[in-house]
Amino acid sequence: MPVRGKERTIRALNFEEVDRPPMWGGWCENSSFLERASGIHMKYGFTLNEWENPMRVALQAFRNVGVDVITGIQLPKPPEMMSSPDHGIGYMGWEVSRTEESGYTPERVVRYIEALPTPEDIRADFDLERQYAIYVNRMKRAQSECGEDALWMSFAPAVTFDGNFRLFGYKPYIVTCMRYKEAAKRLNAYYAEQARCMNEVIAKAMAENDIAPFCFTATDICYSHGPMISPKVLDEIYFPYVKKAFEPLKNAGVKIIWHSDGYITPIVESLLNIGVDGFQGFQEKYGVDFGALTKMKVRSGKPLLLIGSIQVSTTLAFGTVETVRKDVERCINLAVEGRGGGGYILGTDTNISPDVPPENIFAMYEHGQTYGRKVMS
Repeated sequence: MPVRGKERTIRALNFEEVDRPPMWGGWCENSSFLERASGIHMKYGFTLNEWENPMRVALQAFRNVGVDVITGIQLPKPPEMMSSPDHGIGYMGWEVSRTEESGYTPERVVRYIEALPTPEDIRADFDLERQYAIYVNRMKRAQSECGEDALWMSFAPAVTFDGNFRLFGYKPYIVTCMRYKEAAKRLNAYYAEQARCMNEVIAKAMAENDIAPFCFTATDICYSHGPMISPKVLDEIYFPYVKKAFEPLKNAGVKIIWHSDGYITPIVESLLNIGVDGFQGFQEKYGVDFGALTKMKVRSGKPLLLIGSIQVSTTLAFGTVETVRKDVERCINLAVEGRGGGGYILGTDTNISPDVPPENIFAMYEHGQTYGRKVMS
């Protein structure tokens, strides 16, 4: 009986034998591809909510091209939003200008932090039973939509970093981290307790329900030249709190895959030290060495879990179909060499943008299947 996507993904993430490396999907803002792959026309309204079943269209498209695992859905923007800044470091100019209008300063950030509830108050107010029911219902509904064709991977909250840019603005938050470290620690302790409470729910739900023990998590810390603040400062004010947030998952044996935007190399060791088991992304155009990552191990001695590393803004956007196929082969060869193919999922470094030719996206998924099976046979 042929192996289906959900089983293929779980086997690969457990470093068991697979017929081919699984393929990752879900992050795609390319409506032309989604329409062609699903065979369903997406109706554009004035807002995203007026589209006709966009989530179901996207899931059908990914199933049709052989995607095995989905870590969430990023949909195309409605037409009136197409001029908005791109996801990632590009949004910061907008955030800074908005913050200037709101009048945030580092000192005002500190006052905001001082007024936050304590971690003890957060735990006292947390409704574990309610959050448990919500989480299990959402996971079961999402997996039901995917069926056995694809694994819907759970998301685990971390301690937000880039979320503070939207709240305070880039400059006020970075200055706070550097100048008012105790306040930054208090803020991260606040986030960590929120995340820890929810991760306790996730660990319990995974143990009591048929939910695969793998979690995807994301918060942007790096840009094209490296971390937005020094790794030394992050080790002092940030990473200890992320470790605390992850402890319920790690104690339950749940594997954590971290989304990595920008030049993440300077903080890889810190992330491994707090319990991260692998990464998705790898923007090689900024200097990330995907080949080197395929040879690294987590603290348990296992190779990293890796999802990548087809580059959207270069290979997919400007390459030919043949260029895409060669890059698929490169990524699979690097991941399989010395690892036996386990722990690897073929995917892109970030969300697939509207300017990518649909033929290149189809080529990535088609060749991922055919070449993947050839290598694993």
